[in-house]
Amino acid sequence: MKHRLAVAAIFKNENPYLREWIEFHRLVGFDHFYLYDNDGGEEALAILEPYIDEGLVTHHPWTHFDGTRHDRPTFFLAQDKNHLAFGHAARNYRDQFEWIMKIDIDEFLVPLEGNDLRPIIDRYSSDPGIRGIRIPRINFGHSGHMTTPRGLVVESYTSREAEISDHKDLGRGGFLSKNEYSSSAHRWSYRLLKGGRTLKEQEVNGMRVNHYYTKSLEECLQRQNPMLTRPVSKEQFLAQNQGLNTTSDQGMLRFVPELRLRLDTGLQEN
Repeated sequence: MKHRLAVAAIFKNENPYLREWIEFHRLVGFDHFYLYDNDGGEEALAILEPYIDEGLVTHHPWTHFDGTRHDRPTFFLAQDKNHLAFGHAARNYRDQFEWIMKIDIDEFLVPLEGNDLRPIIDRYSSDPGIRGIRIPRINFGHSGHMTTPRGLVVESYTSREAEISDHKDLGRGGFLSKNEYSSSAHRWSYRLLKGGRTLKEQEVNGMRVNHYYTKSLEECLQRQNPMLTRPVSKEQFLAQNQGLNTTSDQGMLRFVPELRLRLDTGLQEN
């Protein structure tokens, strides 16, 4: 039986956020996760083990690939471990799902109508010629948090930029190519001979990707800076956030009670 709505993601230094991210996406309709573990630590695996045992997560250690570390883009087509992970998911699993989202752990695919993505996606699934959906993405800022807040990500960060600034692709499994030469963290590649078309973000209604990129100053300095080739200072962080906190958006708060219940009680049936 095919998964209806899957996600492919690679992660590193995301342990405090993994369960919230998984449980939120289960709550809104995702039924499988292909996760590429660039962390390599025991804590991350311990967090994921119940989901792996339940068959909800397919886990791939990804600190090394073919015996070679790829922390920076490789020479050929500027592919890095992110691109290689997405290619692996497309190549090995495209027959196992109807739709797959290319996303990061700091990104949440949100239904803007109701609390379930599936009826929204069904509107587009009814057209057999749709091969992909380019979903609008908007960036959230630090919402005034200089230190790590005690609440969930989706309840702590409620200030964002005013306009959509990017997109992420939801791809249809039957149309995906092997993505062997793709160097995009946002778009899937599709089989040329299958035809079809990708909906542009301007054509998509009812769902959006919320991108919690910087989080608080403390989290940025502790979690993101070690992965950046050009670490940001406090002053640069605040300057970067000036345009990311202009609009109040509390749309995610409606999910918090059920999300907290899931996090408190462990795995549940969807």
